[in-house]
Amino acid sequence: MSGPENAIRRAIPRKATIATIVAFALPIVLVLALPPRTLRAYGTLVLLPIAFPPFVYGFYRGYRGTLLALAGSILAGSITLIFTAALLRPLPEVTAGAALGYLGLVLGVGWLSEMLHREREEAENLAFTDLLTHLPNRRHARFFLENEFAAARRGRTLSVVLFDLDHFKNYNDRWGHQAGDSALKSFAEILIQNTRRMNLSGRFGGEEFVSVLAGSDGEGALAFAERVRQALRNTTLDRGSLTVSAGVATFHPSMKSPDELLAAADHALYRAKGAGRDCVAMFGRSILRETADADRGPDGNAAGGGARIDVVDYPRTPQEIGKSSPPPSLLPDQVTKVASGRSILVVDDEDGVRTLLQKYLEQEGAEVQVAVDVPAGIGLLNQEFDVVISDIRLPGQSGTELIAAAKSRWPDTEVIAVTGINDAGVAAEALTAGANGYLFKPFEIASLRNELVEALGRRDAHEVARTNTAPQTEEQRQRADEARQVLVRGARALVEAIEIRDPYADGHAERVSAISLAIARNLGPELSRIDLEGLALGCELHDVGKVGIPAPLLVKAGPLEEDERREIERHPLIGRTLLSPLLGNETILAVVGWHHERWDGSGYPDGLMGETIPLAARIAAVADVLDALTRPRAYRGAQDFKTAAAHLIQAFGTTLDPGLRPAFEAATPELQAIVTDQHMRETAGIS
Repeated sequence: MSGPENAIRRAIPRKATIATIVAFALPIVLVLALPPRTLRAYGTLVLLPIAFPPFVYGFYRGYRGTLLALAGSILAGSITLIFTAALLRPLPEVTAGAALGYLGLVLGVGWLSEMLHREREEAENLAFTDLLTHLPNRRHARFFLENEFAAARRGRTLSVVLFDLDHFKNYNDRWGHQAGDSALKSFAEILIQNTRRMNLSGRFGGEEFVSVLAGSDGEGALAFAERVRQALRNTTLDRGSLTVSAGVATFHPSMKSPDELLAAADHALYRAKGAGRDCVAMFGRSILRETADADRGPDGNAAGGGARIDVVDYPRTPQEIGKSSPPPSLLPDQVTKVASGRSILVVDDEDGVRTLLQKYLEQEGAEVQVAVDVPAGIGLLNQEFDVVISDIRLPGQSGTELIAAAKSRWPDTEVIAVTGINDAGVAAEALTAGANGYLFKPFEIASLRNELVEALGRRDAHEVARTNTAPQTEEQRQRADEARQVLVRGARALVEAIEIRDPYADGHAERVSAISLAIARNLGPELSRIDLEGLALGCELHDVGKVGIPAPLLVKAGPLEEDERREIERHPLIGRTLLSPLLGNETILAVVGWHHERWDGSGYPDGLMGETIPLAARIAAVADVLDALTRPRAYRGAQDFKTAAAHLIQAFGTTLDPGLRPAFEAATPELQAIVTDQHMRETAGIS
């Protein structure tokens, strides 16, 4: 356990160090600079500056500092005399008596400094140590917590445990203060035995104690608190017996000060007291009871809200801690309900698990939607969720398909996979598919909460990073736009190269872009949801992923083999992967990645369905099909516009978005002109 000496070790100020260096160097400079006449008259004074460092170092480091500086003074004096003799300059006259006198003075001052230094250390130790228990006191614990809190803000885990001896006042009144003091010492000894050296346990005041556990997550802190609680139950005191209640809180990125972490532990301690004492509670979690370990469930009683206040020290006195709930203004805003305002999708075919997850997440403040299988889950991906929690073993399709679809559709969404205890291989598949974390069944709510907190923290970090990297000034935006134009020209060149490889695709990208714009302009109110520029450019680049497909497959005259079909179906994913680091426009990426998705879920690469497919990609799908039908291929001839249009009319509501049918019919004259190459360039512009 960290001792107070780590907190009070005295450092030599920078100014004193600089003055010491100057004092050592000054005699040499004076010997070189002063004329011989001055050296003869005042030569002894030249050596006077080297007498200064031993007094300074003695003040800060005691006897050892004095001896160290004295050695430096002797060395500096010797160097000065050597320089003087080498330059044939007058030597300073230093008598043996003067040297011995100086040596005695320095050693005497060093001894006195050592005595003062030890007394100062003892006083500082007393200021950081509780006199009764010899544990670090509240001041020392606060100092340690502030340092570890700063480390936690940089990514290190941190937990705090507040202990309160149950009914200690009654114990004192019954057995006397001497027995009470002995009980406090016994509990302090338990804390010392259970606290690692890198951590700190101290007396917070009265019968309240605090443990600051650096590098410990919630599970580790709970285990520590439970171990201490059991140890006290098993300890024989001088008189009677005592139990202890504990409140545990773990650092969350939303916490702005150590007071919020302490308030969270304080609130958990208050809940433990209210639950009958002799138990451990964790902030935001259920009570851990000795008799009900298997019945841990979600809790929803965390207090929160209110305005934040700035404090220098935790403002509640020891008499208040654990006896009442801290005011909401002290509690961390987001940790009281860790998922407050967040949206979470739960996909699980087991009714009990799904209901438990939904209930717990709603109690943590989340807006929860549920699904029982992969198609239903994919159908809900028309909106972006903060977190998706999905079982892997689902009826029909594997949950890994849902994970891949969720990460493809919404890359910043955090995905937590849930799998059986013996499904380590399946868990690895889930991580490969894009899951950010996983839980093994059966899992405890505590484990789920840890995963949830970490997932939301990562999502918040992504959002902050994206905001910080966005162009801020007009000059930055102009440079970003110029760079984007260069990238767009390069991507267009790739598309042109693809069309050269596939003669049947000549002009395909340009026509798909024109058809899509014609349909989009006839959407009516829905038009406001479309980025026309992004739609046009996305359609121009929608087949850029074919650069990674072998040319023979693109022009094969006969039917494709299964492996050949799978190879060609990779091109949307290749295209999105290629453009994602280069172009940040979501409309462009949606068109490139999902123009082959279908309304009924029969498309590829992710099997998205319905409104889960972005509107721009649904429009591009219509345009792509229309142009494909009206152009010849190696394995079939071209259809006339009327036949192709009739085919699309039948497809609306099955493979194509039925909501686009009115816009398609309204744009029919313009579409016919485009596919027959009439006025194409005039109608392809953005109005």
